[in-house]
Amino acid sequence: MKSWLGSAGICFNEKNELLMVKCQESEEWAVPSGGIEEGESPEECCIREVKEETGYDVSILEQLLVKETSITGIEVKTYYFE
Repeated sequence: MKSWLGSAGICFNEKNELLMVKCQESEEWAVPSGGIEEGESPEECCIREVKEETGYDVSILEQLLVKETSITGIEVKTYYFE
């Protein structure tokens, strides 16, 4: 079975506002996220994806959740970090 690993950043500013990005293929909004590249840790992926999608430099405060699901026959595991 195919699998996909990714990371997502749950980022708040000093006003407790959540950082969201607009999806390219739709009008939906989401937190910055993406796939883990070969040799990359989930934390490194999160930091890179936030930078690529928003231009912001971030640091990991803590791991919040690891979500595992199956989407159209693909096993998906996503790490969420604050």
